[in-house]
Amino acid sequence: MNSTASAPARGALGETTLRTDRLILRPQVVADAEVFHRLWRERDERVPPHRRPDATGHPTVSDIAAHIAEERDRRSDLLSVQDATTGEVYGYCGLVFAGKGSADEPEIAFELLSRVHNLGYATEAARAVLAWSDAEGYERLWASVWDWNVASRRVLEKLGFEDSGDELPTGEHGRTILTVRAPSPKPAVAAPHVVTVEHGALSESETAALGALFDSEYREGHGEWDPDRPYGYSPADVHTMIFLKDVAVAHVGYQRRVIRVGEREVTVAGTGGVLVHRDWRSRGAGRRVMTHAQQAMRDDDRVEFGYLGCREEVASFYERTGWSRVNAVERHVSMTDAQETVTSAGAPILIFCAGASPRVGAEQWPQGDIDLNGTPW
Repeated sequence: MNSTASAPARGALGETTLRTDRLILRPQVVADAEVFHRLWRERDERVPPHRRPDATGHPTVSDIAAHIAEERDRRSDLLSVQDATTGEVYGYCGLVFAGKGSADEPEIAFELLSRVHNLGYATEAARAVLAWSDAEGYERLWASVWDWNVASRRVLEKLGFEDSGDELPTGEHGRTILTVRAPSPKPAVAAPHVVTVEHGALSESETAALGALFDSEYREGHGEWDPDRPYGYSPADVHTMIFLKDVAVAHVGYQRRVIRVGEREVTVAGTGGVLVHRDWRSRGAGRRVMTHAQQAMRDDDRVEFGYLGCREEVASFYERTGWSRVNAVERHVSMTDAQETVTSAGAPILIFCAGASPRVGAEQWPQGDIDLNGTPW
């Protein structure tokens, strides 16, 4: 029987009980010595002598029992394989951390009585051990097998082991093939991607995704999102969105509009609908979507400045992303009555210079009260 080296850092397989549909894999006990002795006596004559009973009959059942008792003190990582229904022991299966195995990349080992060969027990037991090793974080496992041991080679192939290509010496007992089960390729993780699109060019799926994003945040208090009149605000002409596959996780919209600032007309990107899905907050999505929206403003020949109004508690976010405060009285059309004008002062107003020669935005912004010439965004 194989023995283990010093205990590895991860969990103790030898102190674990694994169950499959037909089998129980459990820690070895001294009573298993009789079955293990039979395994020694059944081994193929091509197996090296040190793996078969010698001329004096050693190891005896007592020898193996003493070995099991010793290994129990040191924790063997070979589990006894028994029938889940009858309790009969068929052999062992587990991991070896010595020889060709190591603390980080152990070798799987299994051996069952010949009378239960070709019943799928070895594959079933080994799969349970592999599932345990995967859960413990062992990414690579090894297995060595004689080239003439067709049955074991077939089991290893079913388990995903492949010839490692390492050439091992060929001796009088045949050639040993060193196989390896490499880490399974991890599924590709979809990367978030940014889309900027004109409102009229939104696809049905993009519109549905935006509706799902806004409804997840506002539907309970404000009703269903309407892309052409979102909660009473002015709709966007341009949408910048972050998608994960077909799910919108962040959005910034802006509408092109000529507003009046003091005595001057200014073309702005009236910015609104700034929203990040709650699962994506504090992960940089807000800054990323805003950065792309600002670039869209710079690329838009019809826009001089970005413009937005917000609550005081979120103003710092905009300031960190390049927006500047201006102090002014703002007038806009009421969101509930188109015949009414609302005048406000003191709420944060922020602008972003989108011109070709951006200096500090507030220095280029004209002085005077602001008339939005419509509803806010």
